[in-house]
Amino acid sequence: MILEKLNKIKYINLIFYFLVASLILFLEFNQEFKKEATVSITVVLFLFIFLLLFIYLFIEYILKIHTIHQTQINNIFNNVTAFLVITNGKKLIDVNRSFLNFFHLQSMDDFLKNYSCICDKFLAGEGYLQKKVSADESWLQHLLNNPEAIHKVKILDINNIVNIFQVNFQEYYQDNETKYIVSFENITKLENELERNSEKDKQLLEQSRLAQMGEMISMIAHQWRQPLAAISSASGAINLKVKRDKLSKELAIELSSKISSYSQHLSTTINDFREFFKTNKEKKITTLEEISECVLNIIEDTIKAQNITIIKDFQSNVQVKTFPNELKQVILNLIKNSEDVLLENKIIKPFIKIHTYETDKDIYLELSDNGGGISPDIINNIFDPYFSTKIQKDGTGLGLYMSKTIIQEHCSGLLEVENRDSGALFRITLPKEVQ
Repeated sequence: MILEKLNKIKYINLIFYFLVASLILFLEFNQEFKKEATVSITVVLFLFIFLLLFIYLFIEYILKIHTIHQTQINNIFNNVTAFLVITNGKKLIDVNRSFLNFFHLQSMDDFLKNYSCICDKFLAGEGYLQKKVSADESWLQHLLNNPEAIHKVKILDINNIVNIFQVNFQEYYQDNETKYIVSFENITKLENELERNSEKDKQLLEQSRLAQMGEMISMIAHQWRQPLAAISSASGAINLKVKRDKLSKELAIELSSKISSYSQHLSTTINDFREFFKTNKEKKITTLEEISECVLNIIEDTIKAQNITIIKDFQSNVQVKTFPNELKQVILNLIKNSEDVLLENKIIKPFIKIHTYETDKDIYLELSDNGGGISPDIINNIFDPYFSTKIQKDGTGLGLYMSKTIIQEHCSGLLEVENRDSGALFRITLPKEVQ
């Protein structure tokens, strides 16, 4: 449109040049005009011709610049790696070369022979754009209504391979209508890499789970030793009293109650252990205090046997919907790390403190000790995979890495560490609202 108008202006100028030249010739040969008038008119006409010539050259320059810009725009449009489509929401208006190359087409008309919209190529998939997102919302309307969201689509190429694209759009106005440039950036390789990394994390999580299982079996064996010895002692006492015919009713009730209590303790321990390692991925409503108590039911006796004091400072008790078994793994790992540090550094009056509290938006669990803290040289690396300060003790270097993965990727929270007072402090932050 602009080029046509500019060309029309150029032709009008040429007509003006012809008329002006004719007028000059007429005045040159007209003997009726006085010499002074002829000179004045000649000067005015000369200035007028100069002005028209300037306008003509300026328009020529604008036309040249416009042509260069148009060429640059076309080159950008056709050479970007993402494929682009221009639409008014009703029909395809234009596509770029990447679009044609992806579908192995010569022109947009070849595509329109079989399809009316790029959305006809979208594949079904949860979390991906569809031709119709809902009964009254098309894919383009969904883009317009959710400009801040990340939109992805699945499209088959000519080899029937599924490609994943991230979709973005830009709105503009031209020829009295609103149009949209929609870009489709191929992120198939990135998505595949993310999926592979996710599988690796699952394997690392399982590896960490098995390592913790071995540690907990050892803890349970230690924890069961005293109840089993007490049960054996009580049953031996009953046996001896019966043989000597000295078992009174009161003593029989007392000893049998002790056996029942110890047996219940053993049953509770094994139930906690079984719950701990269930692999279900179902969120449950719980509290950080309940999760902490469940972990301590299994390992507290073992910790206290090392003369380590457990301090519980629970000030929240807010319910949250999360993955309790995975949180138990994190808390167990943090407690075991503190225990190792306290024993290794031979701390006098060692303690491990578990503190919970809340703010308006979040709930927190802080686990701290008086083991001397973490060296500033390594504190920024302790969450890296396979980083361990316990190589001499068969440390895998997965505990803290998997703990951070669980909290931040699975539970939508945050796991941080800092040195405070006489030891390290690990802080777990979880969103407060029950989702």
